[in-house]
Amino acid sequence: MLAEYRPTFVLWTSFLAQLPLQLFFAVWAGGFFGGLLSMLFPSGIAIARAYIGSPFLVIGIAVLLLFPAVTLAAKWLNYRNTVYRVYSDRIEIEEGFLTLHRKEIPLASVREINLRRGILQRLIGLGSVYLATAATGQGFWWSTSAIVGGSSTFGSGAMLMDLGNSDQAYERLRELFERTRSARATLAS
Repeated sequence: MLAEYRPTFVLWTSFLAQLPLQLFFAVWAGGFFGGLLSMLFPSGIAIARAYIGSPFLVIGIAVLLLFPAVTLAAKWLNYRNTVYRVYSDRIEIEEGFLTLHRKEIPLASVREINLRRGILQRLIGLGSVYLATAATGQGFWWSTSAIVGGSSTFGSGAMLMDLGNSDQAYERLRELFERTRSARATLAS
């Protein structure tokens, strides 16, 4: 094994990254479930309004408090169990807490390596290294899932998320990728 990397969980940046999604779900849940309760139990809602306020407000506040608690806990548990191992010919990824994922990506199948350092990551010295293969597709479409603690593996590619030494990891992977590509070119000629 050449290197081993682990993601860094930072509570306040994880919270800020998910804040727009959190606010959306709080308003949506308050409106949907508050409206649903008002239609199903009109007399009960009238009594509840007198004591606790609007169902929209109560449900919205409950979701506003519960959503970050659940998603941040899930992300922390996922990060705690995540490890990225780099070998001379492959990258192995282990992650998860409810469902454990293990993935191996041969360096020969990697087509592109990117370093991504978002504004919150830059504030605390983190970055993510994105590995794309021919079958990965385009862009960072999976990142909404990653924000709330989802998997860093998708399709045939992967993201080594929130690394404290992302520049070093990127350079090491880029060098290995170049060596692999040069070796393939030499064999092909």
